[in-house]
Amino acid sequence: MATQNLIWNRWLAESGVRKTKGFNLKARYWLLLAIPYLATQALSMDFKDWYSEILSAAWVLGMAAFIVQFPLGGRIRKGSLFGNIDWSMTRHKQVGKFLGYLFFLHPFLILAPRFLMSWDDGMTSLVSVLTSPAMLTGLIAWGLMLVFVLLAVFKRSLPMRYETWRLLHLLAFAGVAVLATLHVTSVGRHGQFQPQFNQLWWGLLAAVAALMTYNHLIKPLRLKRVPFTLKSVQRVSRSDWQLTLEKPPEVYFDFAPGQFVWINSSGSPFDMNEHPFSIASSRGDLPQLSFIIRELGDYTGHLDHLTPGQTVYLDGPYGSMSLQDSDRARGILLVAGGAGIGPMLSLLRGLAARRESRPVRLIYGNQSMDQMVQQDEIRNLEKTMQDFRQLLVCSEAETGTEDVYTGVIDQTILEQGLGKDQQQWAVYACGPAGMVQAVRRHTKSLGIPASQLHYEQLSF
Repeated sequence: MATQNLIWNRWLAESGVRKTKGFNLKARYWLLLAIPYLATQALSMDFKDWYSEILSAAWVLGMAAFIVQFPLGGRIRKGSLFGNIDWSMTRHKQVGKFLGYLFFLHPFLILAPRFLMSWDDGMTSLVSVLTSPAMLTGLIAWGLMLVFVLLAVFKRSLPMRYETWRLLHLLAFAGVAVLATLHVTSVGRHGQFQPQFNQLWWGLLAAVAALMTYNHLIKPLRLKRVPFTLKSVQRVSRSDWQLTLEKPPEVYFDFAPGQFVWINSSGSPFDMNEHPFSIASSRGDLPQLSFIIRELGDYTGHLDHLTPGQTVYLDGPYGSMSLQDSDRARGILLVAGGAGIGPMLSLLRGLAARRESRPVRLIYGNQSMDQMVQQDEIRNLEKTMQDFRQLLVCSEAETGTEDVYTGVIDQTILEQGLGKDQQQWAVYACGPAGMVQAVRRHTKSLGIPASQLHYEQLSF
């Protein structure tokens, strides 16, 4: 892996391409998808026309992208491509929508030339497809894919728990993957005549099956051997709770400020009732970990049902938002919206622990002041840190609080937080998707390079 990264970085330098984290990940992703396509080109297939060749390329790339969907969403900590969870989950959703369109259009694009020649030829071909036993796997995969996509698109509107949705999503993926592989290796032009093509796709499917086995069998068995203990759960604002966990003394666990974990308090590491939360504490607080969690859903709305002393399983840490990304910055701006204060607190505590001398600013937004957490600690840090200041923003007007801005976190607020040489500041942001997108737009308008903006959204 180190040699691969060295070659990749050298190619970027020699080609003059500007290397950014986003570009690097996208390029690696597309290179990965291109491998099966390039492998099929070595088979020297004889296509009838340009239309068939384009469709064949689209199906191969689409199938490769579908297979890669699992590692994109499979919480793989190792590896530069899949280790950036926020990027990989965003890519997972974006590519999923595209694959939905591609798979849906698949039979229509194949039959389109027949219908263009004559309606009778098209109908004859359609009946042949619908009645052919060889096409059964493709038809079932096509129908299952429709259900798969609809479940994903309407996830937030469906009257089912997230854990149920996640299980159905996983089963649908496995079903489509097996049926689609059967289809392309038995019916497709490549699969009918090229055994090497079949070996490629069955090998990729076997790799995904191995990853699924690890994620849902081997990893839970490993987590079962390292249970954490819930020390306390207490309300810290009108809508937020603080969870404090403690790791076993014999277990090694470390994290970087800004990272997050998946918490499973169901009592079984095999249960899918697990949720991602950002770590709010600093490394100096270990063996204890604390989390600031907002009441937003089925699970977070019942945190008071948790009992101190119960077993909790932790999967992580994950996340690539790190203070190392700001080593060369002139100043550091932390932007938190709502429950996004969790990772910002961890970063702030990390900066305080290392006696940061550069200017540090925290912009903290909420609906109202009674949702602001850890204000005593933050005000104390304003006194003890060399150059730190907090800016509070409330969407509802607050009376008797002259130092609170009314409105939303906009470009004006960001400019007040940033100091001199703002283009050389590092910006960290965490909060609702709308806030994060707004921060991305505003920092671009202010001339801050994308490579100096580091963010995570509160939902996947």
